[in-house]
Amino acid sequence: MPRLDHRARTGLLVGGLSMFFALDLAFLVSLAGFAFAPEAVGQALIAAMPGFITVPLIGLLQFWAKRLLVVGVLGLFLVSGSIGGALAVDPKRHDRTVLFAGALPWVLSVVLGQLAGGVDLSSVLLTSAVGALTYFAALQMLAGVATYQPERSDRERSPSRRRLLYGAAAVSAVIALASLGGGAAVRGLAKRAEGIPFVARRLRVKAAPPPPLETFESLTALTPRITDNADHYTVDTTLIKPSVDVTKWTLEIGGSVEQPFSLSYDDLLDLEAVEQEKTLECISNEVGGELISTALWTGVPLADLLARAKPAKETYDVKLTSVDGYSDSIRIEKAMEPDTIVAYLMNGVTLPQDHGYPARLLVPNIYGMKNVKWLKSVECVTFDYLGYWMERGWSDIAVINTNTRIDTPVRAVKWDGSSKIPIAGISFAGARGIAGVEVSTDGGATFSAAELEPALGPLTWVRWKLDWMPKAPGRFAIMARSTDKTGAVETKIRREPFPDGATGWDGVDVVVTRG
Repeated sequence: MPRLDHRARTGLLVGGLSMFFALDLAFLVSLAGFAFAPEAVGQALIAAMPGFITVPLIGLLQFWAKRLLVVGVLGLFLVSGSIGGALAVDPKRHDRTVLFAGALPWVLSVVLGQLAGGVDLSSVLLTSAVGALTYFAALQMLAGVATYQPERSDRERSPSRRRLLYGAAAVSAVIALASLGGGAAVRGLAKRAEGIPFVARRLRVKAAPPPPLETFESLTALTPRITDNADHYTVDTTLIKPSVDVTKWTLEIGGSVEQPFSLSYDDLLDLEAVEQEKTLECISNEVGGELISTALWTGVPLADLLARAKPAKETYDVKLTSVDGYSDSIRIEKAMEPDTIVAYLMNGVTLPQDHGYPARLLVPNIYGMKNVKWLKSVECVTFDYLGYWMERGWSDIAVINTNTRIDTPVRAVKWDGSSKIPIAGISFAGARGIAGVEVSTDGGATFSAAELEPALGPLTWVRWKLDWMPKAPGRFAIMARSTDKTGAVETKIRREPFPDGATGWDGVDVVVTRG
């Protein structure tokens, strides 16, 4: 393999460094609520990937899948930038080749972002233009410094190429300013009421939840009963969260109905609302995993909206579509349950963007993928509609499996020989509820009943604890299992999340030492 000469190596370094600066500045601009250009490319790749690729990747990488995808796209940007740098310092290359190599990733971001859907054009156009502007300007300056030779004439230093790079930077600046001035993303950002404290206008009164028990609250390692919004898990098919202009948003209720209609955000707030404590769990959550959270939600029962629309008798599914094009479905019977709601508040504030502002669906006893966020339309259909994840092989019914998680202890405990060691965690069985939790400290040979804290509501997890007195220091295999209120005991059979959710007892190996 031929070695690169000094000029080529210099060009690669200069081009890569210029692209790094460009990505850095584009990312800083994206923090103001705009679409980061490389994420638009990543989103297009996600949309194009077939199920036989996405399912194994998600199973293998979990939440790292998207992060590694973004890293890979960033790597492609840097490679393209490096190639552009190598061309820029080579006087034998045609100027249009330099322009093509430098502009290609930014142009692809705009084009692929639109093909993928859910990416605001002016938003990605702004970050792409800022990135291209920075790249061409940095490339001109760095290439000029790196290749400057006093003995060469101005003519030899290719003034046409300098003009080309400066011209490309100027055009990028014009595009950036134009998209900033007329961008829908800016208007949407200004009008988004994300995270604002709010009280429902017409709220049905319900019984207050039972207060927490001090013996549970004092366990700092135990999961809080309510998850803060910032700590609530998120799993999405999109890298770029939709930024919705609430003044233009409407919720369409239609399909096979007698009276289709639409609601503005203000119309939705005017309807009688309910409060609901609910635990959400991702179907890809592993045994003992973190993809489970609980919040207080406020919204309108979906049954109220469907009753107004009058679904046809032949209705089988209710199709739910997000602003970004994601879709899923639930059976009409599930849609008509009183605990299925269109939520617009989360823990007393308007929905954060990550959790579906301005409105999302919440469905009891079903994994999170069917609790569609950024809800745009509710459509009654007369067939079994298969949504995004169903097309990729995941469960269509998606009923939550009973699962138990051990929060404490983990790995090692120092013990004074006389105090009891608390073993504690959470248990969840969807709408079935938890009747009891049992804990074993000998690898499942024997079990003891744990104490349960009263649940916040019928759709939330239950916290449990067992005060354990070891006979002596040593290594212990701690396991936990739950029984739901139908009398069914959590299965010991270990199963991966795909396609129906994980099963199996959670367990930890703990070393108890004197101390």
